[in-house]
Amino acid sequence: MAAKSACIITTSNENQGAYGVRCDTDESIYFPISVADALGLEEFDEVEAIMIRNDRDEPKWKAIKARYMDEADAD
Repeated sequence: MAAKSACIITTSNENQGAYGVRCDTDESIYFPISVADALGLEEFDEVEAIMIRNDRDEPKWKAIKARYMDEADAD
């Protein structure tokens, strides 16, 4: 089942995607390279993400789409 949450980027590596933490549950989330590169994610960025359960045990969540929080507030 998909979920939506505010997230803070904790690690971002060029050509490797990014990792962050959900603000609502403190669980880890993986941002695949396609999502991370599309936004140019950097450490400490605040984004809103739509996520699904990850195929791997850790992190539990994988983002399938994301946007910067200021864009979400503009709606």
